[in-house]
Amino acid sequence: MDVAKPGVREHAGLGVLEQCAEARAEEAAPAIEYLGTLGLVDPGPGVRNTIALAMVHSSYCHESRIDSPGMTKGVLEALNALGVAFIHREAAARIYRTTATTASRSMSTGVARVVSTFPQWTSSQEWIRQSAALSVGLDRENLSPKITAFLCRQVIGALCLMGEEAVAARLLSDHIGTELRRQLDSVHDSKSVLEESLGRDTVTYEYEREGPDHAAVFHAVVTDTRHRHGEGTGRSKKAAAREAALDFLRRHIPGALAARPQTGVRRPTPLELPAREPHAQTVRRIQGLFRLPDTARPLLSQALVHGSWAFENRAEMARCRQQDYQVLAHLGAQALIYEHLRVAAQHMVKEPTGKFSFLTLSNDIYDSALRQTGLSVGLLLGTGQKTNGIPTEVGADAFQAVIGAVTVAAGFPATLAEKWPSRWEPIWQLVAPATPRPADPTTLLERTARAMKLQVRHEFRVEGPHHASLHTATGILGSAPLGLDTKVEGSTAVGKAAAKHNVSLVVLNSLDRLAERFPARAFDGADGRDRSLALFLLAHQAYVLATETVPIQRWIDAKLFGLHLADNAADLLEWAVGADELLGLTLRLQPDSLLPAAFRNAIANAADPDHTLDTALAHAMDTLEQFEAPEDMDQAYLQHLVQLCDVYRCLGADDPDTDLSDLAADWQILHRGRVTVPISLPHARLTGRERAVLDAAVSTVTTNREPISVEMVADRPLHLRFRSTESPAPDHVEKICALWSKVTRTAIMEATDHGIDVIISRANTPAEPGPVTQAVVDALRPGPEPYRAAVADLLHDLKNQLVAARLASAEPAETRTGRLQQQLTASRHLDSAHSLALRLRAATSLLGSHGSESVELGGFLRHYAGTVLARLPAKISLAIPEARRAVRVAVDARALTAVLDNLVGNAIEALHDGGAITLAWTADDYEAAVEIADNGPGLPSDIADAFASGQRVRSTKAGGNGLGLLGVRSLLARVGGQLTPVATHSGTAWLITLPLAAPTTSESS
Repeated sequence: MDVAKPGVREHAGLGVLEQCAEARAEEAAPAIEYLGTLGLVDPGPGVRNTIALAMVHSSYCHESRIDSPGMTKGVLEALNALGVAFIHREAAARIYRTTATTASRSMSTGVARVVSTFPQWTSSQEWIRQSAALSVGLDRENLSPKITAFLCRQVIGALCLMGEEAVAARLLSDHIGTELRRQLDSVHDSKSVLEESLGRDTVTYEYEREGPDHAAVFHAVVTDTRHRHGEGTGRSKKAAAREAALDFLRRHIPGALAARPQTGVRRPTPLELPAREPHAQTVRRIQGLFRLPDTARPLLSQALVHGSWAFENRAEMARCRQQDYQVLAHLGAQALIYEHLRVAAQHMVKEPTGKFSFLTLSNDIYDSALRQTGLSVGLLLGTGQKTNGIPTEVGADAFQAVIGAVTVAAGFPATLAEKWPSRWEPIWQLVAPATPRPADPTTLLERTARAMKLQVRHEFRVEGPHHASLHTATGILGSAPLGLDTKVEGSTAVGKAAAKHNVSLVVLNSLDRLAERFPARAFDGADGRDRSLALFLLAHQAYVLATETVPIQRWIDAKLFGLHLADNAADLLEWAVGADELLGLTLRLQPDSLLPAAFRNAIANAADPDHTLDTALAHAMDTLEQFEAPEDMDQAYLQHLVQLCDVYRCLGADDPDTDLSDLAADWQILHRGRVTVPISLPHARLTGRERAVLDAAVSTVTTNREPISVEMVADRPLHLRFRSTESPAPDHVEKICALWSKVTRTAIMEATDHGIDVIISRANTPAEPGPVTQAVVDALRPGPEPYRAAVADLLHDLKNQLVAARLASAEPAETRTGRLQQQLTASRHLDSAHSLALRLRAATSLLGSHGSESVELGGFLRHYAGTVLARLPAKISLAIPEARRAVRVAVDARALTAVLDNLVGNAIEALHDGGAITLAWTADDYEAAVEIADNGPGLPSDIADAFASGQRVRSTKAGGNGLGLLGVRSLLARVGGQLTPVATHSGTAWLITLPLAAPTTSESS
């Protein structure tokens, strides 16, 4: 009984894609019309909309106006990857069906040729250009082959998800057929055959010329490294070389000519090998499981023939017109990759994300499938190979060959899911898992190493005979900051991949132990090699953090250097003490070390991961935009603005410490005896932010001017309760508590039935901290944030305008004219408030723009430059950067646009008499750098000084707020980037550094 695979043909599962607006489907009409000629008959709205979305280029995403939460670059990447897999599968199947004899190598060559020429073929497809959704920076009539190939692969992927594989196959038919004919034509070139058989670099040609110019004759001699040769004569060097190569093939490797694929000749029908138990029994079992006819048995038998057995039984193989499993293994591999990607793409369109991560199936999985199904007992191995068992590579090839044989015998079905037997359901979960599987150790280490800027390369030692060789890998870890390399050896394994995994496990295990709360204790009793590796990794991370900005969130996700413990001060301090113990105080940090800043950024991320304050500010601005008259505002809104202003001012200030008893005395004076405090209070030193939280609690509870009491609940941690006889509105109190709890990680404000509780807790600091512990201690005491202080100034001005508007509208007027004048005054104040809100929103949008998505930098900059050109004054030119290679940076399109808009806007403002702006970029293995330069009058010294000191820049622009550069720097710091002025002889230049995004699915070109 066959297994029903969920989602195989369920169009409802593509609902996210089908939400595309009808207008987009109308724009894609040429593509839908063309596909109709290939058999896409009467497509419904869902199918039309899905194809329309497949025609969207990734550059269009951040500019699009499609109201669809599923329209992400991750969805497009998934469709593209599925399209790539289908092209590989279809090309391999076409080669197998149309050639009389096929070798694995020639099949690989044919598939590679189809794939490599695909972009050029797509560039001639008019329907792609007509239907594509493109960013404004792309010229529809001159799209590069790379872009048209992406779009076409996305369409193929969409067709496959909708169960229209037959249409996708017809779409590719002409291109694949053309390339196969060209390949077969080249096969008759004996020179190509010889070079394919021996390698281009292993043969040399020598020529002699005879006769007059009008009747020249060339004589060629071809020689290989074994001094074998062939000779030939022709009217040109090319003809003579072909004859010489043909002579060489006939003399020395005649089998190469016999093995060439031929068209127009029926493929010889293989015979079933004479029954051998359990081989024959295994063949019959596969036949029954997949419900295949008896004629499939010879092919299933071939799938279980290893090359070593075929060599030892050459006569029998020839008599049965059989060959080993290599060609079927190639077919099966393409079929399995397609099935795996099809399910992965289904996951993506059902639950869209910003990026598509896909892991190829490893040989370990295929080998495990062979053994779980019991097929290994039927595998025919040569005598020498049999004594050494079944290596992982052989087991993987055999399972892929069985699937290849099933695919051929079943007539190349659209998907194997509909043929898969119920008994093999666990194997289907290996091939096409219901949930994405985790990465292998080597992939995990590569991602972690890239984040921590650690170089990794490998050396291999091979032992044993060729048919049973064992590999031992040595990982060489290189640290540029330390100027050192260290070597790590893994355990012996069968195959290079498994050996690399073993090395990666050793390193990952060391990193995991370093991430524990007590890293020094994790290495108690460890041998010298383990401690040496741990010390190297720990020191490398320390020096990277001390000297460079890094993508903090990626370090947190990878649990590097304790940053993942930043949400708990006690745990972080304990980790730092253990790190210092492991390092043995050998770490020497410079006075300008960036290590405290790294911890401070991690603590800030942990303290407010949802950016509560910025979200509250954005919501307040949204509410203000809805006020059309001063009377629309209520007192609660104004109080909320006051609280926001106080919170931002607190974050921007550097207030001194104070004692709790002194603070209590201040409350009694300020509130004129309405505050009752305990007679004796513990000695507790409060930071400026902790004092601000307590002050906010008192002010909130005393809103109604009723007496309040301060109760001491506990002194460790310090727990104070503020109670009033008449409680303020619960919603108001809860909002205030939510805001002030984000000010400092040590103080939590909680609403209670009759007031507010404040709990202040701190971790114990060692008396003599080491360098890492001292960096944590410094980070736990946050410094002032000038950008927040500047926002507070704007909020204060905004609040004053709103209060003035309310007062003007509320004052009594004795005459109608007086009342109109008051309304006019109130309206002007409200207009000024709206203007301030727009400036505030523009300034603070930078802080709320970053996310987990990434952008391909080169393409993004070209598209961004195109949008700038559309609004650029005629007297200013813009140099557009070339997209020389694909580099993804860890910042989303909206945030990067906000950064560039600010800097480019400054450049345009400076070039009031005309000039030139240049955008340029470069990248290495770890980060990208973007330079924005102009040839204007240069950066004023007061702005340069203010930026260097982190102070607000006093803007000279009309309506300017001077927050732009500080906002850009704050945003870039959040993602692990930097903004730096560049010294230049003329004009102004800024350098933006951005960390590279974590690796995702490779975008095939």
